[in-house]
Amino acid sequence: MKKVFFFLIILAVINPVISQNAPIDFEAGGFGADWTWTVFENDTNPPLEIVVNPDPSGINTSETVAKFTALQLGQPFAGVESLHGSDIGTFDLTTSNALVNIMVYKTKISDIGIKYATPSGGAQMELKVANTLINQWELITIDFSDYIGLGETTGLDQIIIFPDFIARDADDVIYFDNISFGPFEPGEIIELPVDFELDTDYGLIGFEGAESSVVSNPDMSGENTSETVVETTKTVGAQFYAGTAMGLDSPINFSESESISIKTWSPKADIPVRLKLEAAGGVFVELDTTTTLENQWETLTWDFSGQTAGINFTTVVVFFEFVPDLPGDGSTYYYDDIEVAQALSISDYESFSVSSFPNPVNDTWNVSSVDEISQINIYNILGENIKTVSPHMNTYSLDMSHFNSGIYLMKIVSSKGEANTLKVLKN
Repeated sequence: MKKVFFFLIILAVINPVISQNAPIDFEAGGFGADWTWTVFENDTNPPLEIVVNPDPSGINTSETVAKFTALQLGQPFAGVESLHGSDIGTFDLTTSNALVNIMVYKTKISDIGIKYATPSGGAQMELKVANTLINQWELITIDFSDYIGLGETTGLDQIIIFPDFIARDADDVIYFDNISFGPFEPGEIIELPVDFELDTDYGLIGFEGAESSVVSNPDMSGENTSETVVETTKTVGAQFYAGTAMGLDSPINFSESESISIKTWSPKADIPVRLKLEAAGGVFVELDTTTTLENQWETLTWDFSGQTAGINFTTVVVFFEFVPDLPGDGSTYYYDDIEVAQALSISDYESFSVSSFPNPVNDTWNVSSVDEISQINIYNILGENIKTVSPHMNTYSLDMSHFNSGIYLMKIVSSKGEANTLKVLKN
């Protein structure tokens, strides 16, 4: 499986005859810290430093890491290389080591490149992958499987790393660590819709105090009777932005609809759940919606209308109780069935009867219908979806005290798929 956003560290496969010295962890007694590293094409070529981890959190809590200072006057392809022979050892590129995993910490988005060389200096072109996160550790996977048996792939004895493959307008510092080599094993393609029922690695990563994994469904009732779901615990003291990320092998297809739905289970009602979609180059969109039920499954929907055209989103990030400055309290949440919400046909949008008051509104806006209200999408006058709630009841009260003054459009959708849009003035 080719996945850039891949968070499982695969340890090197050791061959008794020819093998790589790995993982390269830059720790005392490990590999990398005492190797002979040579910096090249970096103006004055400041040496590679082995330093204390500047941010021992998230996916990398190790003590020491490598520090590369990329100078403004250095070439975009400035890098660092190990000593031929004695450092990484001698090895062939095979299916057992075709995936290179490297943790990076960067302050900007740029490519990181890797290539290998033979004792005579023969090498293939480097392969490059850009980081998607800044100011935190990220695990990047570079896939060499397409190059097995082609060109210089046997008798390799040097690794060459390009930490910041980009033209620079200022000096920059890049940290990297925990380089490992794992097998290329074609597996299940992770793409939407995803229901977490496959016996495969979904590459889930909890961060900033969120702990997440695929588990048995603890409440096989109501809207979700599936067997397996994602469990995420927002540990005590976790950052309010603690969440869970999952990379996709294929970009999300928004051709039929620009809404994403997820089944969620929360011990609390009326908490915000943020959904963030990420693309390459630091591009992202994010929206909040609110839980309406406690201790039971419900389906939440995020409407990204007008925000997805021409963008290949390949990472899904879910944040429960996204309230600024509110630390985690140990609550456990579940989610399942992430999918592009089915677009409603024209006939589905037939109006149904609703009533609401007051209008204008100062604090609380109330809406009711003889039919169950499944969802309310709230848009500002620019047509931007600023909030979505899922009442699943006939009456609902919306707190608008924190809304800015102005006109809002309330698209109310019934459990039958019928819709009605009301214009509301907020004082």
